[in-house]
Parts: sequence; C-alpha cells; structure tokens
Amino acid sequence: MEPILFIHIPKTAGTSLQESAVDAFGIQSVEKDYGPDKNYSTALVKEHLYGSDTNDIYGFKSAFLTQRKKWLGGHFHADKFTHLFGAQNTVSFVRRPVDRVISEYRYLQRTHGLDRSFEDFYRSPAETNKHFRMLGPTPWRALHLVGSLERYSECLKLLSSSFKLNLPEYKKNTNPIPQGNTVSADVRAEIAKWNERDILFVQEARDYLEKRIQNDKKGKPFCYHDSGFSLDEHIIGWAFYSGSNEVVRIGLYVNGQLKNEIGALEHRPDLQILQTPRGGHNGYRFVLSGYTHASHIEVRALNTEQTLFSWTRP
Repeated sequence: MEPILFIHIPKTAGTSLQESAVDAFGIQSVEKDYGPDKNYSTALVKEHLYGSDTNDIYGFKSAFLTQRKKWLGGHFHADKFTHLFGAQNTVSFVRRPVDRVISEYRYLQRTHGLDRSFEDFYRSPAETNKHFRMLGPTPWRALHLVGSLERYSECLKLLSSSFKLNLPEYKKNTNPIPQGNTVSADVRAEIAKWNERDILFVQEARDYLEKRIQNDKKGKPFCYHDSGFSLDEHIIGWAFYSGSNEVVRIGLYVNGQLKNEIGALEHRPDLQILQTPRGGHNGYRFVLSGYTHASHIEVRALNTEQTLFSWTRP
C-alpha cells in the first residue's frame, strides 16, 4: 500500500489516531511533523525540513520512501505534502469548532503552561477557523477521508477497511473535564462568531462524510465529487472512484427526467496536482440555459446512481 498522510488538526483525536498508526505499522515506520521546536517531530523530519540550512520537502519524501516509511502525521496545512502523497492517501478529522477551540486552550494550559487569557486566545487570527485554514483551500473532497471526531469509531473502522489495516481504537490526550461545562453560553456564542467559516466548513465535511458512510453500508463504491452551480447557467464539477481509472458517467436530471449524459473527462489541474485517478481528468460540465424553468435539478453518477448534486427552486 501507498504511505498515508495524516493532517492533524489540533484536538480532533489526532493523538489517538497516531497511536493507532504506530500499533499498525510499528514505530519505526511512522514519521511526525509538528514543527522545528517540537519534541514530537521525528528525526527524519527534522533532518530534511528543519535543519540549520535545509527545507527540502521533496528530499524528505524521497528519504521517506527509501526507508520504507508508512505514515506521516502532524500539524501542517494540506498543501505542504498532499501534492507528494496524493489526495487518496490523505486523511484528516474535524470536530465541532467551538468545542475544538475550548479543548485546545485547556490543553495548552494543562500541558504547555499557556499564560494567556481565554478571550485573547480565541480572538487570535491564528486560532480562528483552523479547520478551514488547514484543509479548506485544497480540494478536500478528493481526500481519502475527512472524518469526524463525533463519529470517530465509525471512521476508524472505515479507514481500517479501505486501507486494509487493523487500526485499534485508542483514546489519548483527552481532557477529563467535559468542555461544555466550563464555558458559558454567551462565550460559546462569541467563539462561534469568530469561527463562522469553520462552522460552515465542518458542516460541509460532516455532510460529505455521511454520504461516504451510507455508501459503505450499502456496499457501494463511493464517488468522490464536488460541483459549482450557477442558477440557470451551468453546473461544473468533478468525480472519480478511488483507485480506479474508470470514467464516471454523469447524468443530468431535470424535474426527475434524464436530460443529458456525459463522462467526467475534462482535465482539472487542481486534481492532477493531487494525483487523483486518470491524471486529474475528472471534470464535467452541463449547460443549464435550456432549463431556466426547471423546478428541480439533480446530477448523478450513473455507474452507481449516487447523487452528486441536488437543487430545488425555492
């Protein structure tokens, strides 16, 4: 199997997942990148990325492969490594944003002696919308899995199954004090305002995850996908099946009737960089100018009848 890249958004069960990776692969096969000043970063990472005169990401990946490493995880943004590891070898987890912010602050207080007011912490630009800043600018729907802390057990089983691994479940680095009991409703509401983009992003990720879980329960392959919709003008999107160069046949349904069928064949440079199947030739587009009075528009992957887009006129 290809090496796995884990984008560890702080306080989303990443420490537990890293421990599962060590158990599955062995400690010598797991590398960690938590920055230049972190004891958690491993020797190979420090040598190639944080030496006094080195920052050689490609050289690191070459050494990583030569030494037959199997896992790289850490607090880094998606665009740092995904172009080298590939989207379909990349995983991450999200969490309810307000709970995540509270948990990270308590963790830094408890373990790193953070001497900073809570208000100053959650209003800091570096601490707001962290999910979106670490994952959002990348075509994150193309990643192998963006799981959810609230469904951690299900996601771990999904990863074990899809990667053909035995990932045991651990609960590491958790706070014994329930976070919801430590912050007032007014403060939670203010944190939510500072993280509005994250709240939208995490909901999108959880909705996408739900599709993935339901497909898995049905025993059907999941069609990775995304789309942009311009009312009465067009739908532009992409679609592919994991590990398959099969062309996804895309159907446009208008008011419940199949009106057009095309293959997801167009070149998408953003996906080619992420090494998706077919060299990133996963794009499609439908012109909607002939359906300006449609009350419902739907796009499906005809191979599996999976709904990729659905819109109802208000």
